Amino acid sequence: MFRHCIAGVDFSAGWDRARDQLTRILPLLGIGQLTLFHADEPHHRTHKEANACANRRTHLEQLAKDMAESLAIPTEPAYVSGFAASSLLEIATRRQAGLILVANNSHSRGQDFFMGNVALDLARQSRLPLLIIPVDLGPIDDNAPLLLVTDHSPASTRARACFTELLGSKRSGRVMIVNNPEHQLDFEELKAEEGFTADNERLDIGVVLGDPVDDVCDTASELKTPLIVIGKHGSPSGNEPPLGSVAEGICRRAANPLLLIPS
Repeated sequence: MFRHCIAGVDFSAGWDRARDQLTRILPLLGIGQLTLFHADEPHHRTHKEANACANRRTHLEQLAKDMAESLAIPTEPAYVSGFAASSLLEIATRRQAGLILVANNSHSRGQDFFMGNVALDLARQSRLPLLIIPVDLGPIDDNAPLLLVTDHSPASTRARACFTELLGSKRSGRVMIVNNPEHQLDFEELKAEEGFTADNERLDIGVVLGDPVDDVCDTASELKTPLIVIGKHGSPSGNEPPLGSVAEGICRRAANPLLLIPS
């Protein structure tokens, strides 16, 4: 499905957790090629850092070799000088990647390189699907239902299609429909508009009644879902908000892997 993935690496404990989860989720996402990316940011460069930078480059190259062997897919390193988010997006575009992966530390106090602000910057800016792995990852059951969050807006169309493809013919799923104030419908109309039918035994469908961020994150944790799928509103160059308050809130708070699909 996502043939080529660019994964941001910062050599922290957060990356180690993201690496473990990537190994588990690789078959689900259909990843057949991997690029491991690290950026040497300008404000981190000092004369004392020269040896450390050389060590990180060597470490990245060895990590790529190790993961190519363990995952049995082509894996290459990409070590660049520049700002993390913009450089990663440039590499992903140039190498025609289908997916970007980062770890996220936005709800902890850590200041690690690829955590927090960089992950959220990518969530706002990326035109590619973005897989966010939280550093404080909760319990995950690989066989648990996948979770789709949708608001029956045009921005959710690609996310819904991606969710359907991920489910295939065997997986079960949970659909959480967030009411759109600009498009009020009753439950049956919502299901019809989203294309979900009542006779699909693999789907559990419901409307979010409380706070969307809290309800989605709590449900994901209870299910131990291996993946939350959600659509991204707008674009960096458009007039709409580039992410959406609900999606950004879920990005910040979720303790489960999150796949953000641009509209």
